[in-house]
Amino acid sequence: MNSLLDKFLRWRRFREVVRYIPKDSIVCDIGCGSDAYFLKKISTLEKLKYGIGFDEKIENYKDSKFYFKKIRISKRIPLEKESCDRVVMLAVLEHLSNPQEILTECFRILKPAGKLILTTPTPLSKPILEFLAFQLRLIDKNEIEDHKNYFQPAEIREMLIGAGFREHNIKNYFFEFYLNNLIIAQK
Repeated sequence: MNSLLDKFLRWRRFREVVRYIPKDSIVCDIGCGSDAYFLKKISTLEKLKYGIGFDEKIENYKDSKFYFKKIRISKRIPLEKESCDRVVMLAVLEHLSNPQEILTECFRILKPAGKLILTTPTPLSKPILEFLAFQLRLIDKNEIEDHKNYFQPAEIREMLIGAGFREHNIKNYFFEFYLNNLIIAQK
């Protein structure tokens, strides 16, 4: 299901994150979705030098601008060390069984001074998302059923420090009335 509300929420995440992508960046989108929306959208804004997308729902594809690989990210991100300017995970962390390992991998693939940008719902959003998905059926219930965690900022900060990021290089913001975290962590 990709309802109008799902599309609107995806657009809102995009609007929050796009400002942190400088021109001519090499960007890895972990959990890019079947259509690699974020990468394709920033490409039209001339922010993308090269886009790499990983998702279990995307078809393999490669050209001079994009590399998409159908893969379930579970332990290792199949990229060289220090190969990306930005790594984004938009509404992905809450779906991972092993978020600490993936955040450590994000740190590994980031270039020095590169940034990890992620969004994830806060615990406040859980009853609202479940109501929208299961009662009103306005958003994809399979996506909400797959949520393994709802993170407080302190929990994310602790995982990022464990991954190698320094505490003073981690910034947390909220959007959508404190229902979503936006985390920026610089290597």
